[in-house]
Amino acid sequence: MNNKALWAAAALTGLIAIAAATSYLTADRSLRGSIIEPPFAAAEIALTDSNGEPFALSQVRGNVAVIFFGFTNCPDECPLAMANLKLAVEMLGERGDQVSVLLVTTDPARDTPEALRDFVGRFNPRFLGLTGTEAQLASVWKDYGVTVMDGGETHSSYIYVIDRSGMLVETVLADSGPAEIAADLRLLLR
Repeated sequence: MNNKALWAAAALTGLIAIAAATSYLTADRSLRGSIIEPPFAAAEIALTDSNGEPFALSQVRGNVAVIFFGFTNCPDECPLAMANLKLAVEMLGERGDQVSVLLVTTDPARDTPEALRDFVGRFNPRFLGLTGTEAQLASVWKDYGVTVMDGGETHSSYIYVIDRSGMLVETVLADSGPAEIAADLRLLLR
């Protein structure tokens, strides 16, 4: 092989390496849900958890928090959302321990701490259900823009994602796939 051909091969190899690096570095690494721009501090939540203990959202700062508003007697959407969150957290492996999944009830009349513990425990024993008085919950629902009607059976169906610093960064549809949710959580866990 002559020098010209050698230089051409080396230049081509270099260009391919630069193109691959550029492609990797500029690949879409953005959140897939509805991005909140600019992000803002998530409203504090002060309720009772599924273990009967007082809970404040600030307790999980340092983790990525994922909040879904639903109820334990839901026949379809709520179990689907929780199952997708379970799978998404499992896809993260050990990093899943850095995600706090919270189910805030929309049906405080039936969703006792025990009922919530049984429901969320079916998906992951680390998930927490949250309840409180109607007034406490109404305040949380309002803070997050959640519509609740028909005794809690009709409710908004978004998953709210809060980064490690307590900023609300995106909402995700409740029926989003686990791989999509896991990809966003992975980004936020960096």
